[in-house]
Formats: sequence, structure tokens, C-alpha cells
Amino acid sequence: MRGSNIMSVKRLLLQSDRVRMSVLTGIVGMLTMLGAFSGCSQIADPNPQAPKAEQNVKNYYILLEAPNMVYHYNFASRDPYLPASDMLTMDMKGSDQNTTYQSMPVWTCLWSYATAGQPRPWFYALSDTEAVGLGIEMYGQYTDSWVELKAPLSSGATWTFTSQGESVTATVAKYGVSATVNGKSYDDVVVVDYKGAAGTTGTTWFARGIGTIYSHIERPGNEMMDLKFQSKTN
Repeated sequence: MRGSNIMSVKRLLLQSDRVRMSVLTGIVGMLTMLGAFSGCSQIADPNPQAPKAEQNVKNYYILLEAPNMVYHYNFASRDPYLPASDMLTMDMKGSDQNTTYQSMPVWTCLWSYATAGQPRPWFYALSDTEAVGLGIEMYGQYTDSWVELKAPLSSGATWTFTSQGESVTATVAKYGVSATVNGKSYDDVVVVDYKGAAGTTGTTWFARGIGTIYSHIERPGNEMMDLKFQSKTN
């Protein structure tokens, strides 16, 4: 009987070891999957001393008003009019000759790619309280009205806008966090998630003093645009 009890105990210990190994293997696999999914863009835990609500969105937006400011992004898209993968350069060209959009000044940014097509102006409307991506101009009309930021900015803040006929709700998912994009770390980042009534989804990360450091937007019809900040020069 004693030998039988010893063998039973050994079998239980062996089974226990197998269970522990199975759990550890599952955890490692899950962490590996998460690392692969996050790629080269990661968000750290929220800053316990997050800044107060921001009343001026310009502090988190691309520096449209800075003369000769140039941004560089890794770019990818699923769009017949844009390259599938390239290096995007955004060259700030200043005010669009006093043009306004809903009483906001309109600014011009020249988009160009390292290997594809000719440079093309993109337009933005910007005030202290709101930043709107207007896209390009066709037949005297802007192609979009994407409200990227709207004050006050704080964790959980929301706003709704219409983009290309679709109602989209924006939510500040994280506020005052640290983020890593292309191996570079940024503090005081605002993460805004977007969800449209027709299926549009996306997220954009804005760093204080820089603007967009990461953006991934998907629209119905398999359209997608992805930006990862590389650098800016002046």
C-alpha cells in the first residue's frame, strides 16, 4: 500500500508540473501575440499625474503655423489614389490666403512621397478649440471634415462629427500617457479613438509640442491609412 501511495503522489506531482508548464506556455504565447500585434507602436500605462484638461488643441496638433516646418512619416494605405507603402513628407505652407472653414483659418500642407506621384496640397482648419482635417480640394470643395481634436481634451472626452456623410464619434481613450513609435518614446500623449456609424474605425496619437505621432484609420470598402512619425525639421 505504501508503494502504491508513493506512486500516486508522483503521478499527481507530474500532472501538476504539466499543468504549470501548460499555463506558462499559454502565457508566453499570449505575450508573443500581443507583441506582434503592437508592432513598433506602443502605449505605456497612464501617467498617475496626468495634466489638467487642455483647452487649446494647438498644443497637441501638427505645427501648421510654424514656417518651413516639415514632418516625415512612414506611410501605408489601401487607397487607389495613394501609394501602398512609402515615406510621406508633410511640408507646412502656412495660411491658405485667409480662407476660412466654419470661421476657422485654413492651413495648407504639401504632401509628397519619396517614390510616388507629385506633391499635393492637403488642407486643415485650426483654432484653439478644434482641429479639422479637410483632405484635398476637388471642384472647389474639400473632400473631408474629420474633427481630429476638440477642446477641452481630457480622459473620456467625446465629440461627434460628420465625415464623408458618416457620423463619427471620437473618444479620448487615454490622456497624458507615454508612447513609443518607431523606437522613440514620447511623454504627454493623447490617444483618440474614432468609431463611425457605417463601420469606420481608427485611432490617432497626439504628442504635446509635436502633433500626430501615430494614426491608423480604416473606412468601409477596405480603405485604410496608416502613419508612423519619424521626425520633423525646421
